[in-house]
Amino acid sequence: MGKIIDNSDDRLDVLTLSNKINFKNVIDKQFFQRVFSTPNTIYLNRLKSIKLKNKTTVLDAGCGFGQWTRGISDLNTNVFAMDLDYYRVSITKKIIADYQKENVYLNSGSIENLSFRNDVFDAIFSYSVIYWTDYKKSLREFYRVLKPKGFVYFVANGLGWSIFNLFSGHSSASDYNARKVAIDTIFQTFRYSLTGKKKKNSSLFLSPKKVSDFMRNIGFKNVMIAEEGHLKLLDNVKTSSFYPKKYFGLDNVFEIWGEK
Repeated sequence: MGKIIDNSDDRLDVLTLSNKINFKNVIDKQFFQRVFSTPNTIYLNRLKSIKLKNKTTVLDAGCGFGQWTRGISDLNTNVFAMDLDYYRVSITKKIIADYQKENVYLNSGSIENLSFRNDVFDAIFSYSVIYWTDYKKSLREFYRVLKPKGFVYFVANGLGWSIFNLFSGHSSASDYNARKVAIDTIFQTFRYSLTGKKKKNSSLFLSPKKVSDFMRNIGFKNVMIAEEGHLKLLDNVKTSSFYPKKYFGLDNVFEIWGEK
């Protein structure tokens, strides 16, 4: 593929790289270009603010295209990155290889059924993934593979995000209809709450309170909730949020931190 890193400012040549990748659809290409146009320092500061630094073993649970993975690998010793979609893993491999990162180990798999031993990770990071799963199964797995005193940090969507997409059609493309996805998300969430069954390849909107209560019930301690980008465990780090705090007064995109 050829080297695409401009080492002068540690940024990807996003347009060049995205034109060399065979994306499955238009929405993936647009998403890739958007997240890799964000300077790496923004990701690094967000990671530092939640104390995801100087850890020996970190799991990036649902790494997607790897925009967070490279930041995690800059700050920590060993990073195990995984995603259910192998094609996304293959793209992340190209990014990591071009950065010559030798401390990232990639594989494909579900966060509902992790292929790791108990008590192995100092921290788990999971951005915008858990609501695509049966979140109760995923949180139990996170708890199982964390070391005592290890922590999990994840980002999820509240009802406000679905309502916003329903009205705005945000990020719709020729092969992606945000309004239809929002309707399906709302329907599947109520179905899940009534039956406990999660439809494959569908998303849920989550309640910060219900999720945090469930975490405490299975053993997590010091559980903290904030709007996306607003949870700061270190005050001297400047962070940026990617989303408004609320939509229509409803929970939008939020983050949760909890310790085993």
